[in-house]
Amino acid sequence: MNRSDATLKFSAAWLFLPPFVAVLTIATANLFANAAPVPVDEAVWSMVGLVFAILTILYGIFVRRGFLRGLLPVQVAAQGLLLCPLSLRMGAQMLSWIGVIMAVSGAVVLLFLYWQSVSESQRIYVELPPSELDALPLPFATTDAEGHVISVSDALLQLTQKSRKTAEGTKITDLLPIDCETVTLAGKEWKIFQTPMKDNMHYFQLEEARALTVVAVPDSGGILDPVTSLYARGYAEKRVTEELYRVRRYHRRLSAALLRVVFLGSNSADKEVEIFNAYCRFIHKSTREADIACLAAPRDLLLVMPETLIGDAEGVVGKLADFVPHIQKELEGFGGAVDIRDGLVVIDSESGEVTFDQLVDKLEAALGAR
Repeated sequence: MNRSDATLKFSAAWLFLPPFVAVLTIATANLFANAAPVPVDEAVWSMVGLVFAILTILYGIFVRRGFLRGLLPVQVAAQGLLLCPLSLRMGAQMLSWIGVIMAVSGAVVLLFLYWQSVSESQRIYVELPPSELDALPLPFATTDAEGHVISVSDALLQLTQKSRKTAEGTKITDLLPIDCETVTLAGKEWKIFQTPMKDNMHYFQLEEARALTVVAVPDSGGILDPVTSLYARGYAEKRVTEELYRVRRYHRRLSAALLRVVFLGSNSADKEVEIFNAYCRFIHKSTREADIACLAAPRDLLLVMPETLIGDAEGVVGKLADFVPHIQKELEGFGGAVDIRDGLVVIDSESGEVTFDQLVDKLEAALGAR
């Protein structure tokens, strides 16, 4: 499902909130009003109004979580509950029993859906067939909403020295310490990456934590680097440190991105440098005056965007990553492809004190988790 389809369904569901549909319920009761009205105690109206409001909130929760199966029974229960006293008050007594049946039916269906969801979360690992992905040489596992292991790769089983029968159905915490960033298995240190999936499932993957050799990025000592047109590393570090202080001191926010340019295939080193420098100049021309862009590593670009929401930052990064094909067309003789990988984080006043190096570390982690 693409984003436009999801937005359409999401918006349409909100149009049928129980208070909106109640207009049709009132009109129906008025249409069949052919008897003397029966007084309804105020306490009954208060109770009906309270339960109707709770059902409306439950409807909104189901919409937000995409639980579309629960929308109809909530709607039926809410309108049936309203119809019970409303039909008596408007002189349409024949509809009162219909309201009772609707309210009871909606409540029974809701209870059934709840029982079904609990049962599925407890037995989903038994019902799922073995996946061919388990044979991939990647240490990974997937869990349900309760943290039970649904699928686990042979590589992870080998590292944890557990059998598939023992691992599947148990808690993920029996395999991995998910409250830590790393774990030591088979004499090696592994990074733990966790990614949410649909239906509240989660994907866990291990990546070997290798010692990184940091190559120093040359600093011209001025404000701009004459080759890339980006800010010089020393100047950019001072600017970013000032922005991080403003975020903490004045309760502001900033979004930051780490763009990693990866050259694929066998290419000329000179041509790669030419493309990378052209891409850096494009970044310089495409960012705002308030943004800070510099080299974080020989092929990594750091982009800091003050007072920018994460959604807006994602849009900016998406546009920057789309320019590479145009560079490839302009530069002849390049026989490979270029991949732009990105990591995004947002820093606000609740993030605590964050230094320049800590910001780069957070972006590295975000880039590795994508």
